[in-house]
Amino acid sequence: MASSIASRSLLPYELVENILYKVPVECLVRFKSTCKQWCALLNDSRFIYKHLELSREGLIRVHDHKLYQYINLETLALSSLQGPSNIYSMIHCDGLLLCQFKSDNIDRNLAIWNPFLSLVKWIKLSISYTGHWDIYGFGYDNLSRENYKILRFCNKLGYEETEIYEFKTKLWRSVDYSCAYSWYAWYDEAVSMDGNMYWFVKRDKENSQTENFILCFDFSREIFKETCCLPFINCDDVWLLPHLSGFRGDRLSKLSKDKYGKIQVWVTNKVTDEVVSWSKYFNVTPQYLSIVSRESINNTTFFIHKTNRIMLWCKEEDVKNKDIYVHVYEICEGVVEKLVETGRHRRGDKGCITKIGYIFVPSLVPVPE
Repeated sequence: MASSIASRSLLPYELVENILYKVPVECLVRFKSTCKQWCALLNDSRFIYKHLELSREGLIRVHDHKLYQYINLETLALSSLQGPSNIYSMIHCDGLLLCQFKSDNIDRNLAIWNPFLSLVKWIKLSISYTGHWDIYGFGYDNLSRENYKILRFCNKLGYEETEIYEFKTKLWRSVDYSCAYSWYAWYDEAVSMDGNMYWFVKRDKENSQTENFILCFDFSREIFKETCCLPFINCDDVWLLPHLSGFRGDRLSKLSKDKYGKIQVWVTNKVTDEVVSWSKYFNVTPQYLSIVSRESINNTTFFIHKTNRIMLWCKEEDVKNKDIYVHVYEICEGVVEKLVETGRHRRGDKGCITKIGYIFVPSLVPVPE
């Protein structure tokens, strides 16, 4: 393949390939029609995953269950995307999105979607499907990056059930699982990272106290395991609901805000270390900024963009005209910069959904067959 491409180009094949690694996915999709050789290269799994590793994180927004935006945080360019309607929750892994839907059609409740390839695969639900009691995860077996799996688990009033869907067989199969306590996952605060899933989880202890921690599902070993405790969540609501994100591909990060407006960002060491713990990354206490309101911070997507800087995508309300604005901010210690407005709507619009957006990396990874 290398010699064929080189014969049609004035540039060495290795140089052409290195140039293409720097080209955005939306352009590469169009390049597939350039010639057969380029199409073969862009469909090659080696190229696809190396391009993915070199790509930067962006944000994808769902609004009104049917409108989608992607923002490139390097250029601040907004792209409108077409996709399936009525998505209410998504999990990102390798440029693929596991989507859950609000639909009366049982065959249209779960799908894998690659927005930039415009490909959707509908997943047949398990016969044990319980609706809103089901929590999903999305990852892959580290022995084979292309062996993607979907996890479904249900913990309803002490009834526990865990299943895995494999694309090779197109079937759900049961996975053994036992739990000493009843626990509940905050499903919208979940991260798929390096093939595994991570959730904020809470469980009730015998002394009527609540314990909060990070729960992981290892898709290679197909087991649940506790990663670390989750500090700064207590019953008197001094610290509000935190937000979970990945960090450097092998660590977790957490954004918390107390009711006084103090925002803190915490990170873990590598999640593969024997002992995983949190350390403070930085503080920011913006003055007179509406993003410190409770509603805004509970409708926020964030990730650490650069050293001591985070990108924040959140809602803000104009109290006078009751409009809701959606803004992207870059925040560092003591400095808050509004980068771009990505949308607005009226307060109380029926189409508005709670989760404002998701971290997303565009990729050429095909939707599993």
